[in-house]
Amino acid sequence: MLTTQLFFSFYPSVFDSSITQLQHSLQQISSRMTASLLTLSSSKTAFILIGLPQQLVRINTSSLITGHSARNLGSIVDEHLTFSDQISALPNSCYYHICELCCIRPYLDFKTASTITTSIIHSKLDYCNSLYYNLPQSQIIQNSQNKRMHQIYTPFSNI
Repeated sequence: MLTTQLFFSFYPSVFDSSITQLQHSLQQISSRMTASLLTLSSSKTAFILIGLPQQLVRINTSSLITGHSARNLGSIVDEHLTFSDQISALPNSCYYHICELCCIRPYLDFKTASTITTSIIHSKLDYCNSLYYNLPQSQIIQNSQNKRMHQIYTPFSNI
């Protein structure tokens, strides 16, 4: 699957001309992809405007349908760069992978299972962890890590 990302920087005062430039760039990309027997899926094309709330209020987005967040390299980026969606999704992602581990748990000893569990959680927390620096919600990450570790280690200690 081919992923194309465009990043435009502009001032709110020139929003209309920037959108025209964006649409022109998308048409060029679509033409080149068609020439290479590829397609640009408009249903999977998303736009997100990132900025301070006072900047975003000044932009008239009636000509463009925008989202509030987008996934980029496995991280969910929101329009105000608070990463609240990313932080909310992180415990669910850890839990999903740990539930998958439960399928093979009967074939693993305690040490191997705990090593895999710890590796899963740490890799999820460590991936792009610099994004979480100085975020007020970083406590949520610590709490979710503690909760998930407790849920995993408790059943293992009873086996």
